[in-house]
Amino acid sequence: MIQEFFGNLETMEIVLIIVPLVVLELGLKVLCFSIIGNRGVRNLSELWWIAIVLLVNTLGPIAFLIFGRKEQ
Repeated sequence: MIQEFFGNLETMEIVLIIVPLVVLELGLKVLCFSIIGNRGVRNLSELWWIAIVLLVNTLGPIAFLIFGRKEQ
């Protein structure tokens, strides 16, 4: 199924496409967790934001950065 999605790409080419996306995702999660721990949150409790950031890939951290950060 993966080969159907990526067409005729070799395994190494697929890895070179996926690795930066995974690094970006992990970086967003780490950024969100550090903001939650240091500055606090708004709109929901910290536990809810942690769950959203963990469970909703890419859109969870982006939603937190837009709606959940406590303004200074």
